[in-house]
Amino acid sequence: MPIFRFRTPRHRAQSSFRLGRTATLAVTAGALALSSVAPAQAAPAAAPQQLVSIQSQSGKASTIATAAKNQLGVRQDCTALVTKALRAAGINHHGWPASYLGLGTRVSAAQARPGDLVYYANGGMGFAHIAVYIGGGKAVHGGWNGYRTVIDSVNVGSGPVYIRVR
Repeated sequence: MPIFRFRTPRHRAQSSFRLGRTATLAVTAGALALSSVAPAQAAPAAAPQQLVSIQSQSGKASTIATAAKNQLGVRQDCTALVTKALRAAGINHHGWPASYLGLGTRVSAAQARPGDLVYYANGGMGFAHIAVYIGGGKAVHGGWNGYRTVIDSVNVGSGPVYIRVR
């Protein structure tokens, strides 16, 4: 059973959503377009569609990265750090490090951007670990150096798995 849901950039960049019977909201490469049609031209109702998030993906990621950096020096473990950073962006989740994998889509290191979560099967001490990527090869880690929240390299332990939060 796969842990990650893979989506190509094409799937994320082009989507359409029905709004009632006479309007369609199209999302193409981050731009929104609202078009209306006469009731006679309206397409029949299709399968349920995903809802459009009010907060942009980049705004959510920025909020997560900023909230993580605001916790520097706080004594806490990695899951508390990430839980608080996500809560600042309106996402309520707390669990073991691996449970955060289900909050988004796996992206490559080249696609990673500040605000993405970083999962490690082995964070360097024999335990799973979760952190927040802040760019430039750095991440905010909780439970580091005397149980403190610090900025350190993103390349620790088993190596990073980047998760773009939905």
